[in-house]
Amino acid sequence: MSIGQNIKKYRKEKGYTQRELADLIGVSVQAISKWETDTGAPDISQVVPLASALDISTDALFDYEHHTIPKDFEELRKDYHRQEVFRDQRDSAKNYKMLNAYFSAHPQNSEAASLCLKCLVDMIVAGKTQDRGKSELIAECEKYANCIFKYETDIDTVFMNHFVLARGYAALGENEKAKEMLGKIPVTFGDRLYWEAEIAQANKEYDDAMLKCRSSFALKARYISRCIRMAGEIHQARDSENGLAQRIEYEEYMLRLLNAFLSGGDYLPCRQIFQKYVLLCGMVKKHTKLNRFDLALEKAEMLFAGRVEFLNFLDNQEGKYSLLFENNDSVEYQMHTKYQLDCYVKDTVEFLKKRPEYENDTRIKELFKKYDLE
Repeated sequence: MSIGQNIKKYRKEKGYTQRELADLIGVSVQAISKWETDTGAPDISQVVPLASALDISTDALFDYEHHTIPKDFEELRKDYHRQEVFRDQRDSAKNYKMLNAYFSAHPQNSEAASLCLKCLVDMIVAGKTQDRGKSELIAECEKYANCIFKYETDIDTVFMNHFVLARGYAALGENEKAKEMLGKIPVTFGDRLYWEAEIAQANKEYDDAMLKCRSSFALKARYISRCIRMAGEIHQARDSENGLAQRIEYEEYMLRLLNAFLSGGDYLPCRQIFQKYVLLCGMVKKHTKLNRFDLALEKAEMLFAGRVEFLNFLDNQEGKYSLLFENNDSVEYQMHTKYQLDCYVKDTVEFLKKRPEYENDTRIKELFKKYDLE
């Protein structure tokens, strides 16, 4: 069956209308109609969301599950010496010679093309192709890539080969082509900074690789926090009665993330410090509104203790480090963070003092005394 027939078949099995399927994957109804009548086809970036919406594998979407691997290729794979791409090039030349001969006779075999491309790029990286010109090597890499992008149905394999081809371009000095190829990899497979870090690591450019690795991690951490915050806000917006309690659950989740996952060392960067303490300031008020004053005081103490901890850090930064963030932000950024933290502490103190029970609640006064906030 064609991909269009499969889309129609699985859509009906799920009970979706064309409109419902279109909404699930973010395309127009006209696009679904074109796909189902084989007058158009989904873009490669839409294949995974489409298969996910239909609750099938990408192989099933392309009807690939009914295909069999040729016996002669099965025999050849037994002789293939498996290797980790770019990190073990001992058998690249031997593998390439064997695989290229097979591919020449079977130019539509995407798995053979994929293995050929990996081996050839391995050889380029290892400097084992110096007898061949740059343009010849690029043309050969692109020959295999064209077969993969045309006939391969496993989306993971397709996008991994975007990276492999980018690695080949970079090794041959075609950096703009390498960046363009990396740009075609969806964020679900890692952002471009991550893949550039992979290439730098393979080139033994370790300082550059670590810089890009840290930057990629910081970018992901930032958006993870934003997603959690947004989810909480959505709950509160659509359910005014119960949404606040649900929002606090998300904020507790973010707090655990900041305390455990993001710290990674004894230094937490200023951006994450800001996120943590603005979060705590808000949680004091939300717990109070929900009549959970014990929890409100717990969060207030975490905020006050955090300010003391940050002030101590500013006075004694030597030896403090972070595993995956840049260490110790600029002095200007640190002073700005101190100012913001002071503002959140002051705001929380004023909020607690306005409570009707303040004058008779010794817990609040003891907390203020403990952190010299009277």
